[in-house]
Amino acid sequence: MNLMEATLFTILLTAPPAPFTCRLTDDPKAAICSNDIVIREEADGMLDFGGKYTVKKNRRRDLVFSNGVTGHFDSFGWLQFSNGYAVRRMEGDTFKIALPKGGDLTCRYTVPQKATRCAPG
Repeated sequence: MNLMEATLFTILLTAPPAPFTCRLTDDPKAAICSNDIVIREEADGMLDFGGKYTVKKNRRRDLVFSNGVTGHFDSFGWLQFSNGYAVRRMEGDTFKIALPKGGDLTCRYTVPQKATRCAPG
């Protein structure tokens, strides 16, 4: 499981308040977030978010969420989502999330990629 992707998808699905964190559990195919959502990676690579939502890639490698949200890369390297969010890797293990109503979150891996923390700015 890519913990950064799982964290970003949880933010898109549940709109949690910042700061926000997700961390891997003892099971490398499961993570838990600060809003108590448990993320599990299924055998086919699909991510399950607390039994409420799923995310998978379609044949064109676009992201498809079970709630109807989709995501694709634009020509500027941003991952654009149909609900107004956008995500881009800045450098190393740092990502920026552009929020639909303005502002942004900065997310970083911490504790050698076992946790992700997101905060405003």
